[in-house]
Amino acid sequence: MDAKWKSRKLLITLVVILVIAGSDLAGLGLQEQTVDAILKAALGLVGAQGLVDTAGVFAAARGVADAVEGVEGAVDG
Repeated sequence: MDAKWKSRKLLITLVVILVIAGSDLAGLGLQEQTVDAILKAALGLVGAQGLVDTAGVFAAARGVADAVEGVEGAVDG
């Protein structure tokens, strides 16, 4: 995984935690629907990037497998 995206996922998570906790501490009184919407958006962003990362790993593994199959004398394990 790219370190840039790891830090972005962490940053998104921390910002959401700070917004929700900060609003509670400051007494802003965010409605439950607003908190749910913030959480769903953040989870969607982090989850989507996780799927992109997973697809990249599978593509890289497929490329390695294809390269190994092309090598003379390679033994299937």
